[in-house]
Amino acid sequence: MKTNPFTALSAVVMTMGSLAPSPATAQTIPAIPAGVMSAYPTVVQTGTKPTLTWNILYPSKVSDMVRISPPGTLIPNQTLYVTVQMVGTGVTSGNATQDAITHTSDARLSLNGGNYKQLFYGAPADVDPSKQLYIKKVYANQTIDFGGRYVEGGAWTPFYTTHSSNFQVVALVNGATPPTTFPLYQSPTLASYLKPYLDSTGKVHIGPLSVLVLMELGQTNRNVNSFDLQDQVLLVTFSTKHPNNGHGNNLDGVDSSNPGQGHGGPNGLVDPSAGVDDEIR
Repeated sequence: MKTNPFTALSAVVMTMGSLAPSPATAQTIPAIPAGVMSAYPTVVQTGTKPTLTWNILYPSKVSDMVRISPPGTLIPNQTLYVTVQMVGTGVTSGNATQDAITHTSDARLSLNGGNYKQLFYGAPADVDPSKQLYIKKVYANQTIDFGGRYVEGGAWTPFYTTHSSNFQVVALVNGATPPTTFPLYQSPTLASYLKPYLDSTGKVHIGPLSVLVLMELGQTNRNVNSFDLQDQVLLVTFSTKHPNNGHGNNLDGVDSSNPGQGHGGPNGLVDPSAGVDDEIR
């Protein structure tokens, strides 16, 4: 008698389920190995056993895909998709806590040495950490740089970037410690938006394929506690597949890979770069 193929398949699935990490475990950082199991043959005679094959898929680390040129230039070694999200902004003036400041700030990105294009402009209340500000295919050896500034007294402050020699803008991977001269995680002015991205020992706590970009925009003296690298914080994530959110992935806010689907630009405007598609796979 032959075993029902669906029965055999169910047995394999149950076996896989017992070996797969639980949802809670799967979300731990760093990630643990996962895998794929197959059975041959899928239909067997009574009393015989199929051969089970278990292929382990080891998790990647961002350092396997991207090099960081200090203090913060990102350089992929292969074709990847990069996604940028704003974690938070809040520039101090030396007389208030980090979260009480309402200065308008500006975050920008430069791809492969090009002009810095705006990712974010606004006050702390305008930040939506879940929003993907930028999604782009990047190629091996292209450089990715970040910069920021804010408005004070009706004028822009100096624009600091990942090329600034004073480490005003730094890029950190999971497990790194922010390069401040004091334990940032113990600071009474630690920003609420940065706190979840630091563990109990003060090390960066993010996914294995992400990079945390920290900016100090209001202070140039690295030896004072106000040089705390939290005036603007960005989360940069890399992937080999396109993280299509379907809500407009070009810098102008238009999803040009879905022509004719009613995707308008910012404030309902017509796509000013309709011929440019960030989502080509």
